[in-house]
Amino acid sequence: MIGLRLAQRRSGDFPYGLYKIENLVTVAIGGLILYSAYALAREAINDLLSGHEQINNPGVAMATMAVVATVTGALAWNKARVGRRENSPSLLADARHSWTDAMASAGIVVGVGLDAVGVPFVDSLMALAIAAILAWSGVQLLMQAVKVLLDASLEPEVIESARTTAEAQAGVRRVVRVEGRNSGSYRFLQVAIVPQSDDLAAAETCARQVKAAIAASVQNVEAVTVELVTDQDGASVVAVLLDGDGETMAARFESAASFAAVSFDPASGHSETVVIPTASDGDATSRPIGLAVAVAKFGADAVLVRAELPDAAPRWILDANSLRVVVRPDLRTLADAQGAVASLAQAATQAHTP
Repeated sequence: MIGLRLAQRRSGDFPYGLYKIENLVTVAIGGLILYSAYALAREAINDLLSGHEQINNPGVAMATMAVVATVTGALAWNKARVGRRENSPSLLADARHSWTDAMASAGIVVGVGLDAVGVPFVDSLMALAIAAILAWSGVQLLMQAVKVLLDASLEPEVIESARTTAEAQAGVRRVVRVEGRNSGSYRFLQVAIVPQSDDLAAAETCARQVKAAIAASVQNVEAVTVELVTDQDGASVVAVLLDGDGETMAARFESAASFAAVSFDPASGHSETVVIPTASDGDATSRPIGLAVAVAKFGADAVLVRAELPDAAPRWILDANSLRVVVRPDLRTLADAQGAVASLAQAATQAHTP
C-alpha cells in the first residue's frame, strides 16, 4: 500500500511521476519470495540429513494449516482481482506472494497427513517441492518487473487495441506504427498516423481525436503522443519555404508565408508537392517559432532555405525534431527546389547503397 501511494506522487525532481516505484516494490517482493524458497529448501534438506522425526498432534497441525491456507488463498484471489482491474504490478506481485503462502500451507497439510499415516520424509520432500514453486514464482516476478524498468514494449494485445482504435477514427488514412511502455500501473503510448487531409489544422484535429479515443479505450493510459507523418513510404520529404505567391522561395526563414512539402521517391521516381499555408499573425519573434513547429509537425525530413536561420529558437526546434537544414542560396523558385530535392534524394540513396 505504501508503494501504491508513493507511485501517485510527483515532485520537481520527478515531474513525470513515481509510477515505477510499484515495479521496484515488485522487485522487493520477488526477492523476498526467493529468500523464502532458499530458507525452506535449506530447512528441508537439514531435516532429510538429520533423520525423520514424528510430528506430534498431526490433527491440530493439519486443521490449523488448512484454515491458514483457506484464508490466505481468499486474500490472494481478491488481491489478484483488484490488481488486474487496476493494472497494478505491486498488487499483483503481492497476490502472487499470498498464493505461494497458501500453496505452502496446503503442502504442509498434505505432508503432515502423509507423515501421520507412516510415509517417511514426505514433509521434507513436500517442502522441497514448495521451495521450487516459490523460486519459480520469485524469478517470474523479478523478470516482469525488470522488463518494465527497462522500458520493454507493451503487451501485443494492448498495442493492437490502440492500433484498431486509431484506424477507426475519421480522418486517419493509415496508422504507421504504435509503440508503448508500462510505468507502474500506467501505460504510455506513441502513435504515428497519416492523416487524410493535407490541411494542418484538420490533421491536428484528427490527432486530438485519436489521442482521446485511445485514452478512452485502453485501460490506465497516462499519456498518448500522436505524430503526424506523410504517406510517402521510402520517399524523402523536404519543406521548402515560400513567399506569398506560392512559387518563389522565401529569402529568409522568418519571412515565409507558407511552405511546400516536396516528396521524392528515388525507387519509383514519383514526386509530389503540397503547399501548406502558415499562420500570418504574430510578431517577428513568434512567427519563426510557429513556422518551425508547423514544419516539424508535418513530419518533414529536412528544410530547404536560401539563408541561414538568424534566430536560435527555430533552429533548436528543428534540431530537436531531427530536421536537417539545407542552405541553398542559388535556388529561387519552387521548381528549382523540386529539382534540388530529387537530386538530394538520389544522392542519399546512392550513399546508402553498398
